[in-house]
Amino acid sequence: VAVSKAIDRLARHFAAALLAGLACYGWQAEPFVWPSPASSEHVASLADRLSAESPAAEESAAAACDAVRPLLGGLSCRSFLSDHWEVAPLLSRPGAAWARALFSLRDVERMARLWPLRFLRNHGTAVVHTPGSGFLADPRWERGAAVPPDIVEVALAAERTFVLHNLEVYSPPVAAFTRSVVAFFHAYTQVNLYVSPAGLEVATSPHQDAHSVFIVQARGCKRWSVHPPARGNWTLRSLQRGKAGEVLSPSDGSLMQPPSIEATLTPGDVLYVPRAFFHATATADAATGDSCGGADAGDPSAALTISVLSEDVFATWLYLLGEALDELATPPPNPPPNPPTAPPTAPPTAPPAELRGAAARLVSALRRLAVAQLGIEQSHTGLSASRVGDQLREALPRALMAPEGTPPILLAAGSDPRALLWRRHALGLLRSAAEEAGQPRLASLWWDGSPAAALLWPVLDEVLRRKRVPGSLKLEQLDTFLREAARGRSPAGAADTADGGVEWGDEELRRIDIDAVFKIEKRDKAHL
Repeated sequence: VAVSKAIDRLARHFAAALLAGLACYGWQAEPFVWPSPASSEHVASLADRLSAESPAAEESAAAACDAVRPLLGGLSCRSFLSDHWEVAPLLSRPGAAWARALFSLRDVERMARLWPLRFLRNHGTAVVHTPGSGFLADPRWERGAAVPPDIVEVALAAERTFVLHNLEVYSPPVAAFTRSVVAFFHAYTQVNLYVSPAGLEVATSPHQDAHSVFIVQARGCKRWSVHPPARGNWTLRSLQRGKAGEVLSPSDGSLMQPPSIEATLTPGDVLYVPRAFFHATATADAATGDSCGGADAGDPSAALTISVLSEDVFATWLYLLGEALDELATPPPNPPPNPPTAPPTAPPTAPPAELRGAAARLVSALRRLAVAQLGIEQSHTGLSASRVGDQLREALPRALMAPEGTPPILLAAGSDPRALLWRRHALGLLRSAAEEAGQPRLASLWWDGSPAAALLWPVLDEVLRRKRVPGSLKLEQLDTFLREAARGRSPAGAADTADGGVEWGDEELRRIDIDAVFKIEKRDKAHL
């Protein structure tokens, strides 16, 4: 271990000397941070600057980048990924006309008439929340009951918030935009609708999500406060706070910092909330208690939440490394006996028993480190707050999550410089985790070129393939829905909307087998 660390230090000094020598000849390098697990620089951002994604995948995401720009506050796609993705909130104002073209509140009535929407049931999961209750469902709307076409009016009259999940598989404009989000972020994406009455001093109490969210205000207004978490970047779904009836206070300094953004969203505004940032909402003015929104005062608030999932679908470094180590730790199955006339077959290559035991111990260490900063008592984990825990909870970067239709980065391909970057990051995480867990012998196993690493790469590639499944299936689902919605359309079957868009007729939408469309994303559950 000591020799390896010395070699690492020499490599750093050599790189610095090389850059200094090039500078003498007038060459200036972009500021570069050595990609170390202990660095404050996120490797994902560094990899984006170094074009670590495969050229084919980057080319396929270029059109999607243009389509998602309304979400990015005038920033370039690369600047957003480097400066805001998963680390800093952002307020954008693409305009009310853009939001109207995306969604209208009257679409809910059409959806309820056309398709079998049910309360608290897949698909089209609908729910009526009691405001400020920690997301508790109002029991008056029973599980499995059909959603009536006038549900918005009924919920607003009862001063409740109506929520409809998976809007992207019921609305063609939302589906088309969601497809661009999936194609750009290389991640499963879901769109939910929230409709709340005006004048609520608390619409939702402070809570956090295990995914990043873009909020698009479509109608009315909503006041938002966004708080960075007090400890630990990101969170795990099982440990997110402020849900399942837990009502938090925005002044709880043990959980959240003072707000970094306080803003009232009006139609056409977009707010980006990174994963694990606490956020609370209201539809009343903070000072007067009256409905917010000026000219829109009294209008119900209708907002879309575009959720880009990572931890929810197990696409973080914790699950990538943990699942690969789990497979290394599993003893190989006994081969079936050869028939008497068959020649003997060589047993498959399997990790030695010592490595299987080491992998199992390291999996346990990863689990403990991942929760060490999330409010779990140190006496429970036996570990103190850990920078490695933060990095284990970090979402897998776009460069590794490009869909199967493009040539993916293979960690087992040793000559690919993009693969080398991520191999070094993965091994650095394993070594740091072992050292912080007080197991230096485990750390000594994980060096590029070591026997343990050679066995790890093909297993990691297989786990990565599974992690790409949700995004790939979501693209297939959205393409199928849009293709079915457009099939047989004619100028007589569609009407122009007031904002210049195109409205699908009921006949085009009614003939879609929405059950079959929804089940596409459920077809392969290998990522679970």
